Amino acid sequence: MPKHYWFFLLFAFTSIDLQAGSLQLDEQYTVFDRQPINLKKVIGHKPVYIKFWATWCLECRKELPSLQQAYEKHHNQIAMYAVNLNINETDEYIRRLQQQHKLTIPIVMDNNGSIASNFQFLGTPFHALINAKGDVVYTTYKDDIELQQQLQKLANNTAIKNTNTSYPTTEKIKPLPKGISLLYFSATWCDWYMKDIHPEMTANCLAATKLVNDIYQKQPGIPLQAYVTHLWTEQKDLDQYLQKFSIHYPVSIDTDNRITQHYNNSDYPALLLFNDGHEIKRFKKFDDITGVNESINKILSTNKKPQP
Repeated sequence: MPKHYWFFLLFAFTSIDLQAGSLQLDEQYTVFDRQPINLKKVIGHKPVYIKFWATWCLECRKELPSLQQAYEKHHNQIAMYAVNLNINETDEYIRRLQQQHKLTIPIVMDNNGSIASNFQFLGTPFHALINAKGDVVYTTYKDDIELQQQLQKLANNTAIKNTNTSYPTTEKIKPLPKGISLLYFSATWCDWYMKDIHPEMTANCLAATKLVNDIYQKQPGIPLQAYVTHLWTEQKDLDQYLQKFSIHYPVSIDTDNRITQHYNNSDYPALLLFNDGHEIKRFKKFDDITGVNESINKILSTNKKPQP
């Protein structure tokens, strides 16, 4: 987690007023090394605790021992899930931490943020408590004594006070232009935050950023729109990102993850190519810049050019 956010998250306690049945969920979610699950059949029938995390989130890693302890204590009274954001993840990364911390809590893999989007949190780790009616009754960024007390209340079916929290929403999803167009997904922190944990991800991000800059300079007539994830990102972070890489194409923050979900994306970076609004190619790996460039140039030469 970027350092300047941790000070904020230390004091960020929020609860979200969502009523039973209002959570927008898919019919099925993959559970790591287990059978898939339908959360709709669980939420609203018994108390639920969800912890959102990622293997490359340093604070998430620190909380894994406490998470397992909480699971061992409460799993008979509360349905408990470690929901992985499923962004830039591999089975290897997850299994390594699962074995290291002897995790037995079910690890649910989110589907393009379809679980996380119900809460619109700013970063991980993030905790959500849902009562037996299906109401979200407590959320927090901290694994502390307050969270443990709230978990005990949830296990005892004791009422937890609700407060409302509102969030900004992303701009309306606009139809893509005619002809060839590009969408680029990235993160303002992907070039540095993971350099010690997963340096290959950092290298991939840097290569992608350079490639997209080159495309924009050499193909100025092709519409290009970029989105950065809202996770750990404020406007000042976006401004610094644009300046750092001398980016001049339009970049917006996907504040509620709707753009990412709409285009079924779970990778940062990712470059999507469209023709007349239909996706024709998606790039997620940029280690072979020459190969990616050749593929893009071939697409540009064989498909319709953008209309003025």
